[in-house]
Amino acid sequence: MKQNYPVNGSNQSGNRNQTKPFSGAHEPATRNSSYRSVILAVSGSLLCVVAGERAAGQSAGTAPQGSGQMQEETAQTLPPAIFNGINMIADNQWPSQPLQPASPPLYSPNSAPAAPAPVTPPAASSESSTVTVTNSPAPAVTPVATTDANTSLELPGMALPQPKVYQNELSASADFMYGRGTITVPVGYGLSQNNSIPGSAVPIGRQAVSADRSTIYYGGTVSYSYGRSWYLDFSAENGRSTGSTTIDIPNLVNGEIPSSFDVNDTWYQMYLRYNFKNGFLAGTRFGAYLRGGVSLVQATLTANNNATSLGGKPVGPGSEYSDHDNTFDVLGNLGFGLTYSLHSTFRFKAGLQLEGEGFGGDRSQDIDESFDLQLFNPNATPLSGHTTINDTVYGAIGRLMLHAEYKLGNSGRWKLTGDLGVMTIYSFVTYPGAGTKDELLYGPYAKAGLSFLF
Repeated sequence: MKQNYPVNGSNQSGNRNQTKPFSGAHEPATRNSSYRSVILAVSGSLLCVVAGERAAGQSAGTAPQGSGQMQEETAQTLPPAIFNGINMIADNQWPSQPLQPASPPLYSPNSAPAAPAPVTPPAASSESSTVTVTNSPAPAVTPVATTDANTSLELPGMALPQPKVYQNELSASADFMYGRGTITVPVGYGLSQNNSIPGSAVPIGRQAVSADRSTIYYGGTVSYSYGRSWYLDFSAENGRSTGSTTIDIPNLVNGEIPSSFDVNDTWYQMYLRYNFKNGFLAGTRFGAYLRGGVSLVQATLTANNNATSLGGKPVGPGSEYSDHDNTFDVLGNLGFGLTYSLHSTFRFKAGLQLEGEGFGGDRSQDIDESFDLQLFNPNATPLSGHTTINDTVYGAIGRLMLHAEYKLGNSGRWKLTGDLGVMTIYSFVTYPGAGTKDELLYGPYAKAGLSFLF
């Protein structure tokens, strides 16, 4: 509502005086008043500038060196740093107040988070005001742990694809050996069941004849592993030995029967093997394993006279003397392996490998033996007999090889393996009534295989 005030004569005169133009008498006083107003305004502006520079100087004391305008713009526009040199706070999470430059600099090698610089409140003015400063807490930095072969490699905020670790391994291999050496042939055990020569009180003697042989072995092995430390091995080997000797039956004939023999033996073996991956040999060129298991050996021996005449009389091969043995061995095995790396890359590895194994157990032999005495006495009847004997068998196996591996494909899940070297088997057989005889086999050895990781 507008109010009307009475206007008297004095008021009217005052109003008239204000609206009148300056007269010549009042002009100097008015000009002096205007100069004073300008001087006061300029002085106030200078004081504000000085106060602003002083506040800026205090802030710049803790800020990085450089252009003042660029530092101020960087502090007001950049979000706080989670990691040195990396800003990862969303726009809607920035604090409402401009951020002061961090100390130490953003790209400082110091892993500790930079402490926020103190905020200097604005200079006091003539009007009372309240300034609220909000400090965002510095985010915690999680230290990166050191990694080893069994841990995954990850960077903060970034997941790297990790190589898959395959725990299972399945492998198969084939092997071959050509050997030469000696073998023992039991003679007279079957014939001795007649106690003595017909018409004579002299008993038939027993002995084990040592004979030269050549042997070919071939077979294969299947192996499975979980964790690639423990392995379960199954193997089968078949051998064929041939040779010739002179049969000497004590108290019956003395070196009168040239004979040939043939031995066919098959080995079935099961082993539990442990590889030392991270043991006392870790960090060296050496590797080692231990294994133990059981072997079952089944063999057939056949010996016959191979002469075309005996005692000046023509005879046919095998018509005068024959010996047929079926043997079965149950053996325990304990062995080791030692490898030395000569060259190793991701794709190809080569080294030397030494294997040793001891074995021992029992052998059972069923012997059928026959001999035609008419060769020496036309009135005599042929002799024949059957018996079963138990022998003790023990010995050792050694291999020295050059071992090689080659990985196929980018992942290396398929692997070719090969071995080339020499192998030796040295054993002892204790025959009842004939003592302990030794047997030897040695020769080149080769093995090739393929394995798969899954």
